[in-house]
Amino acid sequence: MINGVFMFENIMVPSDGSKHSDKAVDLAIEIAKKFNSKVNAVYVLDDNTSFSYDILEDEGNEILRKISEKGKKEGVMITEHLITADPLRDMKIIAERTKSDSIVINPLGKDNSENIMIGSIADRIIKTFKIPIVLVK
Repeated sequence: MINGVFMFENIMVPSDGSKHSDKAVDLAIEIAKKFNSKVNAVYVLDDNTSFSYDILEDEGNEILRKISEKGKKEGVMITEHLITADPLRDMKIIAERTKSDSIVINPLGKDNSENIMIGSIADRIIKTFKIPIVLVK
């Protein structure tokens, strides 16, 4: 508990569909199952990209569908959030709007190699969030 609030009631797990974020999704679902929590699965359509919005929207919907299927198999409630934003700048706002009280994230993303310690989004989350953060290696 932090300030009288159970910290794993609403777990946010951002996913880009990479093998790295899949590890975070699996752990978020495992934690949610153990603590009878809900999971806010988030896919951010990067508003700074040159890719087609339609392609990214389809990709995001498919990733979120797979997360929901995993959650359903484990008896965990998953709420899908497909959001257009700047993932580096807006993750804190997304966590607030989804009423997340904790976040599970892998320090690496789809475009990062395993040679770096932490990606820019995870680094920003660690520096700016005041809720518990679980980093999944």
